[in-house]
Amino acid sequence: MECRQVRQLADAFISEQLLVETTHAVVAHLDRCAACRAEVDGLRRLRSATRSAFERAPMLAVRPEFASALSSRLRAQSTGRRAARLPRFLIAMAASLVLIGGGGWGLREWSTSGMLALLHDAVGDHRFCALTFKLTERPVALEVAARRYDAFYGRLVSVEPSADTLSGGPVRILERHSCVFNGRRFAHIVLRYKGEAVSLLVADDQRALGPLRHAVAGITREPSPLPATDGIHVAAFRSDRHAVFVASTLSDEDLQEVARAMAGPVSQALAGA
Repeated sequence: MECRQVRQLADAFISEQLLVETTHAVVAHLDRCAACRAEVDGLRRLRSATRSAFERAPMLAVRPEFASALSSRLRAQSTGRRAARLPRFLIAMAASLVLIGGGGWGLREWSTSGMLALLHDAVGDHRFCALTFKLTERPVALEVAARRYDAFYGRLVSVEPSADTLSGGPVRILERHSCVFNGRRFAHIVLRYKGEAVSLLVADDQRALGPLRHAVAGITREPSPLPATDGIHVAAFRSDRHAVFVASTLSDEDLQEVARAMAGPVSQALAGA
């Protein structure tokens, strides 16, 4: 197995989603390739840190009263004779309605797993594209992405930060392209602020997010901080159809400044897209 193949399979390998034969081939390659081994170890640490950040975030904690009520309702349903005679898909539907009925918290818990995946991919793209340049698929220009995938990429070709003065001086745009991390395609604008690289990553709710588009419903149109992941701070905001992540090793305060400087121009460029 070649390095390119191993890096394409790295996320599935860490998630233990590969066939036994493929897993053995990846392990054999990692035993003899220090570069791929280091990259897989880095991806494993990133995934662990992302999950840990979300588990520690107070804003995502389940309310005890909701957990208790949900447990009681599901237990009562599972022990009833009528529920036992229902087709499985109706039981699943009833459980889903109970989740959504719990003050929105059930839906939020379902969304949290989606948000975890989105945050993981945004941070991973920043790290492996903007910092280490180790993506398995070569980025393409936004103009090319607009022709191949969606016209919205072209709307970001000329977007610039707002003219507001930031505490650390101007934000400079270094590069614009479209890239893929873990199978998810982003529009990627690489910036520099206070000497640090900053990634602005835009994902299309319908195409790039697929069934996870509901996970971004809680992201507001104003930049909001998400839990720091493995030393990388993230802020997020959204437009009509797109989720936008801003990631960097800058402090939360500095990152919020950059996110606010980009939110207006990006949202205006994407309006109606």
